[in-house]
Amino acid sequence: MSQDNSKISKQNILSYASNIWIILGVICTIGFLLRIIWIPHDAPLILDSTGYFWYAIETSITGSFPSIECGWRCTFPNTGWSSFLSIFFMIFSFDNFIDYMNLQRYLGVIISVVTTIPLFFLCRVFVGKKYAMIACVLFAFNPRIIENSILGITEPMYILSIVLMLYTFFQYGRNYPFITFGIIAIISTIRYEGLLLFVPISLLYFYKFKFSKRTILKYSIAIAIFLLIIIPWGIMKIDLTGSDGMISHVSAGPAYYNKVINNSQDPNEKISLFLKTGFNTMLRFFVLATLPLLTFLVPLGIYTMISKKESSNFLILFCITLTLLIPAFYAYSRSFQEVRYLLPIFPIFCLFSVYFIRNITEKIKFKNLFLILIPILVISSTVGFLDYKNSDDVNQTEAYKVALEITKLTKVVTYYSQAGHLDNTRILEANEFPLLRKELPSSIVSIYPDNYETFEEYISDNKKIGLEYVIVDKGDWRSKFLDDVFENEKKYPYLIKIFDSKDNGYKNYHAKIFKIDFDEFDKLESTMS
Repeated sequence: MSQDNSKISKQNILSYASNIWIILGVICTIGFLLRIIWIPHDAPLILDSTGYFWYAIETSITGSFPSIECGWRCTFPNTGWSSFLSIFFMIFSFDNFIDYMNLQRYLGVIISVVTTIPLFFLCRVFVGKKYAMIACVLFAFNPRIIENSILGITEPMYILSIVLMLYTFFQYGRNYPFITFGIIAIISTIRYEGLLLFVPISLLYFYKFKFSKRTILKYSIAIAIFLLIIIPWGIMKIDLTGSDGMISHVSAGPAYYNKVINNSQDPNEKISLFLKTGFNTMLRFFVLATLPLLTFLVPLGIYTMISKKESSNFLILFCITLTLLIPAFYAYSRSFQEVRYLLPIFPIFCLFSVYFIRNITEKIKFKNLFLILIPILVISSTVGFLDYKNSDDVNQTEAYKVALEITKLTKVVTYYSQAGHLDNTRILEANEFPLLRKELPSSIVSIYPDNYETFEEYISDNKKIGLEYVIVDKGDWRSKFLDDVFENEKKYPYLIKIFDSKDNGYKNYHAKIFKIDFDEFDKLESTMS
């Protein structure tokens, strides 16, 4: 009797373990916990994420989308994510702006984790249930995906939409292509470069499902659905901002290249420079983005997929990957240095990778043990990678505290790498929140050093607008002379150091604040002249 009970118990355990929803639930739960561990709950958002934040705040207060009067932070083209965010800002009420920003972060985390579910069904079309789960593990616990998901920016929703688009194309494209093209339209409202997917998906639709009266009719319906979403959105954007935010910005890329090349003395050399910079930077960031595991798994997976004679599916995925890489190449050719441009192709990378994993698994004796060890390896490598990387990264909470120190001193500062935090300090000066952006107190002026040859010229020219303090931090790539101030402060006798984050116990952000002694500075200037 006890043996029978033992057998039943083992069968129940195996039944639970083989239930895809339980496994997906475990993956999503662990993925969610791994993400919220790294959220800096007491630090505000900066850079692009604050644009999405203010757009959502304005929309939630006024009940309508912001116009050009809101300023550049509210009139950027990619407003699909902000519009979605505004719904939750209407539902939840806080009196602290950081609580709203943390809500923005948590929504990004949830969307990133939920992406695992449609990714499973997409990968199951290609490699079956068992290995589709491994692809989900590779995605859910990827360190770059985790890092990006807590920033409050567009990528989580953009990636989710791409996965849904791919799944509906491969699973339901023959009978319901209008679902796929409807999703492409939604993708274009989240990130305007999503509009590029329309052409390859159109061509691949007929490549995969062939020309016939039936497919042409369904494709026509799909185009109609696409236009019914895109056209009203574009008209609304034109009325609000003067630009449709999609075609206008997609066409801006070629226009930029054309302008720079035509204005250069040697157009061929400029073209060569764009190509060299774009490919070299993209290759470098590909390696950085795919560490620690995908760097090796992706090429091996592509080779395995081709060798297994799955050329048709590979061609489709490869064409979509190339399309998604066009915006990345454009950004890298202009020397933008961010990993995020490559993240939209990560779901496809995970799919490529499991082809190699499946090939290896089928050749070894202890298959189940090997498949169990893979998630353990992925999670442990991710935690180790993030822990190591975060020990070197800027601590945003500390950077925000430095910004608060600056606001106590002045309204005019030198530019520094974390100057984005200065904008958030204005909210603290307001009496209440939420409020419209135009109701914020005046902003702190941050003076860029780009057009100056020397530090002395920089100070002399900006003294008249109230520059009295110099803020420098480690790794300010914009200016060699500001870097030199940080590294060799004793060379500048007219700078009086009044704050050093390292002396105040800061561990992961080193910044210095100097007051300019203009009597000493003028003496030095007179001796030099």
